[in-house]
Amino acid sequence: MKKFLTIFTVLFAVIFFLVKIEPVSAYGIRVQKDYRFTTQQDRNRRIKSYQEYLQKEGVFEDEHYARKEAYKKYKKDKNFRANLNHIKHGKPLPEKGYTAKGNYYQMADKILSGYSIIYDDDPNTEYVYNTLGDLYQVVTLTGEEHILPHYKTVYAFNGYLQRVIFSAIDGYDYIFYPTGKLQGVVVDGKLYNRVGRPVKIWLK
Repeated sequence: MKKFLTIFTVLFAVIFFLVKIEPVSAYGIRVQKDYRFTTQQDRNRRIKSYQEYLQKEGVFEDEHYARKEAYKKYKKDKNFRANLNHIKHGKPLPEKGYTAKGNYYQMADKILSGYSIIYDDDPNTEYVYNTLGDLYQVVTLTGEEHILPHYKTVYAFNGYLQRVIFSAIDGYDYIFYPTGKLQGVVVDGKLYNRVGRPVKIWLK
């Protein structure tokens, strides 16, 4: 019995070790699990792979005129006072067909920075307003929130692409500028640059 327990313990330890060190497979490349504590060569491979993925999707091809026209009818939220009362005080929404949620500063979650409207017939698009009911961003999800990979495109109210947030298969969010250049990688709520160093910037 003692011999059996010893063999079982050794086998369990070996399996646990292999599971822990097994790298993640992402778009044809093998990557280590922690972006911060790997080689620069590995970081560069990941970034390039995700850039190429988004480029193939046509994300960085800017055609803002059509988006600007489409966003015009959302430019002002006529129900912004009622929507703020719903968010702040739990009052009922004035109309059916959408949900409203508050957006807060990360470092002071009691300060409302704005709010978002998500319509039932278009659940992957989020219209972001300031507290005066003026549209300033539109966020579109491609894919499914709970399945990796997926990405969000963030547009200004006039249809221009501001950034792309790519939730990669290695578990991190890679943020790209409209040019396709990397802004940073989000790890544990903090932004790190291309070489794995923290960047002092507030994330919402």
